[in-house]
Amino acid sequence: MIPSLKEIVLSVYAAVRLARFDSRGLGFLDASPPGVVRSFFAAVLVAPFYALMLAVRFAAAADAPDPLRFALAEGIAYVVSWVAYPLMMVDIAQAIDRSGRLDLYICAYNWSLVIQNAIILPIALLVTLGIIPAGPGQILWLIAVAAVVVYIWFIARSALEISGLMPAGLVVVDIVVSLINSALAG
Repeated sequence: MIPSLKEIVLSVYAAVRLARFDSRGLGFLDASPPGVVRSFFAAVLVAPFYALMLAVRFAAAADAPDPLRFALAEGIAYVVSWVAYPLMMVDIAQAIDRSGRLDLYICAYNWSLVIQNAIILPIALLVTLGIIPAGPGQILWLIAVAAVVVYIWFIARSALEISGLMPAGLVVVDIVVSLINSALAG
């Protein structure tokens, strides 16, 4: 299912509000089961920018891999990156007694990936192209990653209504899943 333009705009607006640590942004999301399914459309919005980054990375590689193999591995990894963590969250939400808030969390998490990628991908692209030197680029990238970590922590805390170390634990799970996926794609 493809969301309407209005839903896309409201959902990205919600993600921006959440990035500003305004939990009222959750109210702009359609957290119904069909709304959750439509939230995966965020992957379509991010895909062209991610593909551009991959193309630049491929072109800059000193030992360029087979283009078809590279494209297949990265394509599969992209799809897995969008579904692995949300699928894990079904069991985690049940274990922490937050199944009733899971749809809202997945919806917020998926739309937040538009904002996360809007922060991370330009930095990675500028460093890969050599526009930003590696040293300052790494510092900028670390700052951006730290901001994203706090952002996803806030989303977990707000959407699932959890406190203490639980939202931080979910951030760790998310990062570990991402690292495993990246390693497998590599």
